[in-house]
Amino acid sequence: MVFVANSRGGVMQKELNPELFGEKKSASPARREALVPPAPSTDPAYLNTDRQIFELKTQMMSVNEQLTKLTQALNEANKTGGARMDRYQQSMSRLETSHNGLAMEAGQKIQQINNKLAERKALDAKIQEMVDRHNNVIKSFEVRLNHMQKLLTEKEAQTQAAYAALNEAKMEIARLKRF
Repeated sequence: MVFVANSRGGVMQKELNPELFGEKKSASPARREALVPPAPSTDPAYLNTDRQIFELKTQMMSVNEQLTKLTQALNEANKTGGARMDRYQQSMSRLETSHNGLAMEAGQKIQQINNKLAERKALDAKIQEMVDRHNNVIKSFEVRLNHMQKLLTEKEAQTQAAYAALNEAKMEIARLKRF
């Protein structure tokens, strides 16, 4: 007889096929009994065998109890392991959700930064255009100012020449009046 644990934690008895171990199968149970002579109850070998059977039954019951305990422990370990695995899966799911949310948030922030950068580049281009126009106006003003200074210098030279000619004419008039 072999004791086997089932999936519900119970124990079932199974009888092994004697042919697996090289024993021949007997034709019938009645024939088996005829081959074994009845043992007298007072025979010391019979009493020793009875005691051995009792010890074996006790050992088998002990093994059966240990097997039951081991089966229960294994079932409990499976249950706690399954619960632990479920908790790990839930934690992993929460982490994945959190990671996906953070990745999405980071992507949105990067997109916002890119949009702001594009706006800033457009504003910088407008400012550069305005600075260039202002520089052109200043250059144009400098050209006109230089031209005006040149004209002013020429006019000053003409005015001085006119004053010199006027002074000369006055001196000439004064000299002619004296004569």
